[in-house]
Amino acid sequence: MELHSNQQLSWVTTSSEILEELIRSRDHGNVIGLTALSLGPSMVITAVEEIIDIRNDKIILLKEVDLLGIRLPESDLLLTEIVGVHPLRTKYNDPFHIYLRDHWKE
Repeated sequence: MELHSNQQLSWVTTSSEILEELIRSRDHGNVIGLTALSLGPSMVITAVEEIIDIRNDKIILLKEVDLLGIRLPESDLLLTEIVGVHPLRTKYNDPFHIYLRDHWKE
């Protein structure tokens, strides 16, 4: 049996669409894949805790650990730093990922 996957990640890259997905993550607890200048070339998979308005930007507070329980190098970002967001349907607090995060710490 051979498995082929040509599926591409669908990235949201405009500021307004990024903010819309961040708000959706905060309000509904869904996970997002996120790339930002301060995080380097990697993508983090986490959810939004809070969004704070500041003068000409917004501070995005992410969950401090990713979906699997690994601490993020940076959990608060400026909206203008975020390069792209990939929205996911997975809930941050689904039972499987809660179990993984709880047992990763041990």
